[in-house]
Amino acid sequence: MRYKACSVKKGKKTYHYILDKETGNIQKECTKYLKHKAMQNRSENTIIQIARILPYYMDFLDIRSLTLEAVAAMKFADQSEHFHEFLTYVKSGAHSGSYLEIKNNTANVYLRTVFGLYNFLHRNGQLPFLTVLDDRNFSYVTSVGTKVTTSCLTYDGYLKKNEYKSRIASKDDIKKILSVCTNSRDKLLIMLMEETGLRIGEALGIKYTEDIDFENKRIFVRYRDDNKNRAYAKNAEERYMRISDDAFSLLNIYLAEHADIFEKTDYLFIVTSGKNKGTPLSINSFYSTLKTLGKQSGVHITNHMLRHYFADERRKANWPLIEISKALGHKNIATTERYLHVSDNEIEDAQDTYFKKNASGVNVSDFL
Repeated sequence: MRYKACSVKKGKKTYHYILDKETGNIQKECTKYLKHKAMQNRSENTIIQIARILPYYMDFLDIRSLTLEAVAAMKFADQSEHFHEFLTYVKSGAHSGSYLEIKNNTANVYLRTVFGLYNFLHRNGQLPFLTVLDDRNFSYVTSVGTKVTTSCLTYDGYLKKNEYKSRIASKDDIKKILSVCTNSRDKLLIMLMEETGLRIGEALGIKYTEDIDFENKRIFVRYRDDNKNRAYAKNAEERYMRISDDAFSLLNIYLAEHADIFEKTDYLFIVTSGKNKGTPLSINSFYSTLKTLGKQSGVHITNHMLRHYFADERRKANWPLIEISKALGHKNIATTERYLHVSDNEIEDAQDTYFKKNASGVNVSDFL
């Protein structure tokens, strides 16, 4: 490979760039794009994925003696053939040299990442708009009857999606997992994720001194890029969710149980014993905990399944889709939200209504 993804750490910030190993120079277009994504406060994992994919495409261009400018200047048919060839190149595993075939969905992600680069360069005035992409408009009606029209870039040449359905956790699954929890920390973390749909990085980044409104029983999600456990919110938008009385009671019990430790840390979810006592809980530690609880209860459950459970339960409770998306913190709804003006108060009212109509069925006293 001629191109390589690299990173350098300056202080607490990590910067990613693409290196041309043949010349020893930084590949400017790709590196500018990565910097742009960092300035958008995209998650570290997202930026790492982009940095990992772009060298494959730059090598693909190099093998064919092409440049980004040459591809952007191609006629429609030639562009279509070029990007179809890249899809099949990736799908065959030729990009990595393994020649192990990968799934269509994964190959499509590679191409979407490449289109992101081209679109950035177009919007930056460096390249013409790709002729294979369509800027299509679509409309929908909001819950208050307002018609909204927006646009998105589409491409008709993606490979057929692999069928995949993730399993949703059931209420019984969650009860079984909670029943084998032996400490208030794990019970609280699982209950919060089930009730709020938080990502694991968002949950583990909570600081009890800053992100909990004890008076109104709210949990806030705030973006930080310097968490000691490298658990980050995915996007820069702030949001909050109300929690149930049961979860709030358990929260206070947990804080009281470990009051001596909490005098020395701001993080809500911490290691409560051993040599790392008092340090923020890591994502890998949480995964290990879920795996252990799964073996003990006979129930396989993941943080993603808890998010799916949250979304499905709110759908059953007739939450509008836009409110579910906002509560989940989906990036592609952020722009829509600015048009629809879905307020935090509307989300809070919907959450209150849900708790009143749908008792959790989990008696917190059973686990204390």
